[in-house]
Amino acid sequence: MKWMGKMAGLPEDAVGRIPRVVVIGKGKVVVYNAEKLEQFTSQSVRIQLLDAVLEIKGKKLEVIELMPAELVIEGAITTVFMKEKKSV
Repeated sequence: MKWMGKMAGLPEDAVGRIPRVVVIGKGKVVVYNAEKLEQFTSQSVRIQLLDAVLEIKGKKLEVIELMPAELVIEGAITTVFMKEKKSV
């Protein structure tokens, strides 16, 4: 599947399940290909990705969209942190 994407000139995340995180200013984060919304409060959001955990911190955080391929978080975002999952 990856070779088809390369031949077509497509980025890896468009072809496979590789996560893509887009930070838009200080008020929006869009996550594509997330595995699971693990934790959500108005100050913290934790999202399981394929090989990592994404943590978003801030104030008045809201999940605006929750779809299988896209997750949108809005609010006063102060930190976006990705931590690699440990291999077993």
